[in-house]
Amino acid sequence: MTSGLSRRAAIRGASFGALGLASAALLGCQSSGGTSGGSPKVQATSVAGATRGQGLPLVAPKVTGKIKPGGTWTTAGTTQGKQWDSHTALGAGLHGHVGEKGLEPHPVTNQILPHVLTSWEVADPSGLTLVFKVHPKLFIHNMAPWNGRQFNAEDVAFNLMRIGGLTAAQEKIPLSSFQRASMVANIVKAEAVDPLTVKVTLSRPNNAFFNGLTENRVPFMPKEMPEVGFKDPMKVGGIGAFQMAGWVNDQKASFKKNPRYAEFRPNEPYFDMWDHLVIPDTASLQAAFISGQIQQLDTPDPETINTIKKAKPDANLYTTVDQNWQHIRPSVEYGPFKDFRVRKALHLAGDYKAMAEGFYGDGWAYQAALNPMFPEAWGPDKVKGLAGYNPDTKAKDRTEAHKLLEAAGYPKGKGMDFEIIYQATSPVNSANATRFQNQISEVFPDIKFKLKPMPDSATFSVPQAEGKFQILAYTITCVPDAVLEFTSQYHSKGSRNYGHFNDAGLDTLLDKAIVELNGDARKAMLETAQQKFMDEWMPMYVLYAQPRKNMIQGNVGGFDTTWGITYGYATQTKVCRWYYVDK
Repeated sequence: MTSGLSRRAAIRGASFGALGLASAALLGCQSSGGTSGGSPKVQATSVAGATRGQGLPLVAPKVTGKIKPGGTWTTAGTTQGKQWDSHTALGAGLHGHVGEKGLEPHPVTNQILPHVLTSWEVADPSGLTLVFKVHPKLFIHNMAPWNGRQFNAEDVAFNLMRIGGLTAAQEKIPLSSFQRASMVANIVKAEAVDPLTVKVTLSRPNNAFFNGLTENRVPFMPKEMPEVGFKDPMKVGGIGAFQMAGWVNDQKASFKKNPRYAEFRPNEPYFDMWDHLVIPDTASLQAAFISGQIQQLDTPDPETINTIKKAKPDANLYTTVDQNWQHIRPSVEYGPFKDFRVRKALHLAGDYKAMAEGFYGDGWAYQAALNPMFPEAWGPDKVKGLAGYNPDTKAKDRTEAHKLLEAAGYPKGKGMDFEIIYQATSPVNSANATRFQNQISEVFPDIKFKLKPMPDSATFSVPQAEGKFQILAYTITCVPDAVLEFTSQYHSKGSRNYGHFNDAGLDTLLDKAIVELNGDARKAMLETAQQKFMDEWMPMYVLYAQPRKNMIQGNVGGFDTTWGITYGYATQTKVCRWYYVDK
């Protein structure tokens, strides 16, 4: 990484300088490791140090032994992704499996690390020109039309432009489909200066641009991909450690080792193959892990953890509070939700503790406007004391909610008729939607609040991206920078502002924050934004920060090097760093 300019140092300091301390406060010391309405079912704490509301300890067991190269890494899920264009997909998309990000975050501190881009700097005093160097040993998979050619500056420039939505008109894709455009906010142009140098021109400075390129859902792809198209997964090419080897709809996806990847990262990938299976229900997923058919299992609740521990005592449990957070998002284009009093009333009426404990039991963390991973965010202890979140003042808060709703012209919810959409295939989204509906309907008996499950993520993504809903339940994986996160979710032009919230004061505040190079001033702006979020805006109901609890088979090494609060979609992007061991 080059030393860059003093301006660049100021930018990076504002972006992540205090995150390590914030993480330590949230996660604590290293350790080894309900109901639909009112009071949650009390469940036994299953992870040493886990709490209900203040978080989960960071536990990352290191597996020692001789590395055993080769073999097949096998994972599974209840559904198969059908969005193969990673720049417009809700999640990581297919290039999360076969591509690479420009820069990487450290899994615990969030510090920017080199990857596809070996250096990055602000190249002029005005902050409007950025320069990147591209790794010289990256080669696209040996398949048509690329045939193993070098991945170069033209490819990187194309990706930066496309992530920002600057190719939307040319490709005849709605701009709203580029859901991570905020990661490269203010980009005007990206161009190749020479085969391994990219120059980016901004309309205004962006102190979070470099952090934005560490986002887990902005993997790079070859510049020819839009011409090849995204309808056939077997035609998707990339620069990742694995490349496409097979695809059977709703059954299996297979990836094989990219033989040239070791020129980029020596010795990687360790596995020869990677199979991802479709196993239709959670009980069968557990059985597959216990039998050794799959190597990794999400174990969100204490009951599942205890079941796996008994059946597979040699399996390792990895825990953290990660960057995923659950929410209920109203659309302000639905009449009643245009009124802040209505939005605030539903916030005060909801029981977030019951929702979190009802699904996860322990380990979850209170969260308001910003995820606890950010040093600028209000911590779980402070959020727990806020009206609406505080379980000890719930009766008082609901009394206030009735007053607000009556003042807005909807006594006991009369005159409100809406439905909540969510992915039926997501257990946590389904649980949150159902619990929230039950809670709100119980508090406001005259409200008409219906459930509308969507069959899969592709179906759900259309009304969400277009803002054609009344209210929804979903999971957000936050981006690597607090200003980018606030901007993408709540700015009127934010790429993930699906509820179309619009407040001129919010826009002005964030537009100032993105160009502010003084870390203290930037933090003060975010403090103001968080306070106004609660007191004046309430653009959505942030439920809680999600605990992450994964079981990994005992003969798998290297997983500890990728585990942490920024883990995100590392299930797709870091398989190359894991391996089997001979103990």
